[in-house]
Amino acid sequence: MNELLSAILLLSTPLLPIVLAFPPLRSHLFRPCHIALFPAIILLAVPSVVSIELPWLLFGSGFDIDGVSRWLLAMSVVIWAAAATLLPSTGNQAADNRLTIFFLLTMAGNLGVILAADVVGFFTFSALTGYGFYGLLVAGGGETARRAGRIYLGFMIVADLLLFEALLIAASSTTDMRFEAVRLAVTGSPSSSLYVSLVLAGFALKAGIWPFHSWLPLAFRSTPPAVALLVSGVPLAMGLLGMVRWLPLGDIALPGIGLIIQFVGVAGILYAIAAGVKRTQLQLLPAYGAMIATGFFVVALGTWLADPVAWNQYGKSSYFFIVSLGFGIVVVVAAIAWLQASHHAPAAHEKQEDDSGLWIERRAGAVVRWGKRVGCDTLPGLRATWRAMADPLLQIHAWQKALDVTEYSLQRWMLAISLFLLLAVTVVFLAG
Repeated sequence: MNELLSAILLLSTPLLPIVLAFPPLRSHLFRPCHIALFPAIILLAVPSVVSIELPWLLFGSGFDIDGVSRWLLAMSVVIWAAAATLLPSTGNQAADNRLTIFFLLTMAGNLGVILAADVVGFFTFSALTGYGFYGLLVAGGGETARRAGRIYLGFMIVADLLLFEALLIAASSTTDMRFEAVRLAVTGSPSSSLYVSLVLAGFALKAGIWPFHSWLPLAFRSTPPAVALLVSGVPLAMGLLGMVRWLPLGDIALPGIGLIIQFVGVAGILYAIAAGVKRTQLQLLPAYGAMIATGFFVVALGTWLADPVAWNQYGKSSYFFIVSLGFGIVVVVAAIAWLQASHHAPAAHEKQEDDSGLWIERRAGAVVRWGKRVGCDTLPGLRATWRAMADPLLQIHAWQKALDVTEYSLQRWMLAISLFLLLAVTVVFLAG
């Protein structure tokens, strides 16, 4: 395959979904979400290794696909095709347009992450993926879906800040931002431990790894099957992939950090098992299964950080674990959806969904009620004091209402959101 066709294929794979995200450009197309996958499908059919360097982009970015990324791309294509087939239609054209916009933007970011050959491109498309997926979580969802979206959005903002700091450390060590060059440069950097810590924390936030898992059960419980299918292939798989590609595994030995990571992985596995036994709900099975799987991955990651020899022997299996995780969770979600449809299981009521909210919100409400009761009945003289103490806690409900109004307003600006996300990608890549 000549260089021109390679460039067209690699560039159109993440860019075609962005183009189709604009309603006027897809208004006359049948199944635009499926059409957006055509370049990726053609790229999978090309047996050779395809790569392209773009020196005119910021830090000389590029795209490539090899044997490993081909498996990841195949996983994503299958998941996105299944999700596009199950994408619900509300009958409201404005709501359907919003959902399609977020769907295509998240797809573009996901495919771009897999094909990115450098940390800058990975970071850019990862940010696009995360904020697009936030739109999918809250689009057309109830209170629980919006709560999951708020938690996920907060984690995303912190994660991007941490990863941007890691990106600055890498840029101060080398001008070549390709993965291999960054790993070698960071290995000899005096800030290597800080870089590894930032990368671990950033991608743990993106992937929902314990203890940053609180949005996962909410997402699986409150979102339609089309969005639930994407949880495994978008935030989870891409977060684990980011750790593997950004960290200098096999080149550096950090026993202290490795031991801490192993402890976190074991704690996450035990927590998921205990929570899964306590909450025996079919809809939550994929969430706790994903937490157990990512816990084992984190344990292996800690081993690889502590012992570079272990990575050199078994590190390549990490990519196949990510692919297996993506397909495995998809199979579980699909099986649960089929069982619910075949048995005509009633949908969960919004009040029941609220019971799975943040424990801090439930405890705050209980403290307010207890304070009022004690202040009014038991200690009449301290009634004013109790009310003064309860007022700050009551602000929680006010903030929730304000966030709900803000989310509703933002969802109505579908074209503005699309333009902003596209502008962010363009600025990052063309700023140089």
